[in-house]
Amino acid sequence: MKLTIREKNKDIPVYVMSGNEKRYGILVGTGNHMVCVLLNTGEYIDVPDSEVKRVLKKKFAVS
Repeated sequence: MKLTIREKNKDIPVYVMSGNEKRYGILVGTGNHMVCVLLNTGEYIDVPDSEVKRVLKKKFAVS
């Protein structure tokens, strides 16, 4: 997972797909195609970067 300069030192919400379940958390660090994630449950896990996806913020139009 590649981070841009703007994203460094910021909380990046992600979800981890393991099997049929999604687990949500915050990206802690990356290296050697592995990602460390602090899950919402308080647990730290290291997973391959292919299993981690960013949670995109939706922008709503105000009328």
